[in-house]
Amino acid sequence: MDAVPAERDFNRLGFDSLMAVELRTWLAAATGTRLPAALVFDHPTPLAVARHLHSTLPGAATATADPERSPLAELDRITAELTPDAVDDATRQGVVGRLRHLLAQWDGTRQDDGGPTVDDRIEAASADEVLAFIDHELGRQADS
Repeated sequence: MDAVPAERDFNRLGFDSLMAVELRTWLAAATGTRLPAALVFDHPTPLAVARHLHSTLPGAATATADPERSPLAELDRITAELTPDAVDDATRQGVVGRLRHLLAQWDGTRQDDGGPTVDDRIEAASADEVLAFIDHELGRQADS
């Protein structure tokens, strides 16, 4: 088997939308990390994807002087302390709302209605759901 050139664009390697979704799904499962639906388009080379994965995995090096106070370390600490089953619905909804607000600050989106954004829905979609959406939008859905 030949090595994949680290700096060659995925499109030059023959990647299409389906392959991009499959790669994202496989990497998400292998790393246990939620990855953006547009991973291959946002990070167009294997090296860029590797660098992105390195920056998102727990324990990745950060630019802060105190690694114990890095945003990723703080998220790990909070995750370890939160137990959704041990709180009432009001507390759970409060945590969900604050996490959505925090996410909106970090990814540059705003969620005025508190519901999932299009990005959230795409990132959570399976390959089959993405393909069904594409078929539906392109008018290729099966006649009922």
